[in-house]
Parts: sequence; C-alpha cells; structure tokens
Amino acid sequence: MKITGCGNGKPRKFDERKVQDSSNIDKVAIYSTFCDVDVSVSNSSKIEAHFYGQAEVDGDVNFDAQVVNRELRITLKLTGNCFNGNLKLNIIVPKKTLKVISVTSSSADITLNEGVSTDYLKINTKSGDLETNATVKNVFASTTSGDVELCIDATQDVNVEVHTTSGDVSAEFNNIGHINLFTSSKSGNIRNRHKVSKGYTADVNISTTSGDIRIR
Repeated sequence: MKITGCGNGKPRKFDERKVQDSSNIDKVAIYSTFCDVDVSVSNSSKIEAHFYGQAEVDGDVNFDAQVVNRELRITLKLTGNCFNGNLKLNIIVPKKTLKVISVTSSSADITLNEGVSTDYLKINTKSGDLETNATVKNVFASTTSGDVELCIDATQDVNVEVHTTSGDVSAEFNNIGHINLFTSSKSGNIRNRHKVSKGYTADVNISTTSGDIRIR
C-alpha cells in the first residue's frame, strides 16, 4: 500500500530484520498498524521479519519480535503519522504447518502466498485488502473497507468464516466436493459457481454489508 498525504515528517529509510529459530515456535502473531504484510515460505528453519521502505514519519517506529509460550509475536507500530511512503513488512516462515497464523492490521493490505500452511488463520484488518493462497484448515477473517480474496487448495475438510463491511468477497475452493454454504449481503450480489464433485467438505459462512460474494 502506498502512503500519500501532506505531512511534515522527516524522510526516513527503513531496513530492519528480526530472525528467530522456529524449533520452539508453532504460532505466529503479526501486528502492523500502517504497513503492508506479506507472508511467504522458504527452505530455512528460521522465521524472518523484514521491515523496509521509505516514508515521511513524524513519530517513533517500534519494530519488535518476541517469543511467548511458543508464539512469535511480531509488532510494528508508529507513534505518530506517516506520509508519502511505501513501506513493507515481509514475513518468511519455514515449510511446515503452524498451529496458528494471526494478522491484525489497519490501513494495510495482507497477502499470504502459496506454500504457507497453518491449521488456523485469523485475520482482522481495517482499511485493507486480504489475499491468501495459503493451505489452511480453519479461516476466520474480519475486515472493514477491504476486499477478501481466498484461494484454498484443500488437503482436508475446511471451515471458513468471513465478515466484511464495504468489501467484496471472492472464494475459490479446490479439492472440495461439497460446500455447506451460508451467505448474507445487504447490498450486493451473491454468486455460487462451485460444482459439487468428489473431494473434501467445506463449511463456509460469508457475510458482507456492502459488497458482492463470489464462490467458485
């Protein structure tokens, strides 16, 4: 997400990394108040958080990573305003299934790339889009003023719950034979083009106040 505006902050460049061995970590929690989040995988056994980019900032930027009860908590907060910038927070995880990946953000987009694997994906964002190609078992996503795009290649039965205000929801289910679907939209169209076939089962609950819902 490109940050624009008329600010009085000082132009600053950022390039910071936090690296943690994943042997004692089975949960990752990400908190980002102003910076896009991108989660991908690598062959490394470590988890890396890379914060970088340039922006005009008139406050302090706090970037931290701590392990608490086998959960890696990555926090990126700004105590002030940010203008005219393009900032990124890239998270690289190993090729293993994590118990939980959670992302809480505002004014930021969230992307989870193919290869990322978790039993439970939890997303809460304001003024930002969500796109995920991760392998998941359970998904809970809540967004305000943001679109949601899910592409799930199922390896087992899945549960999906999405609630959004002023945003479209697009969900594609691969390897899913039957969908137990509940949808609700106060102002928008609902289209379900998924064809019943052999495969796993998905329990899906999607609601939006103002937006279209598309299922494939």
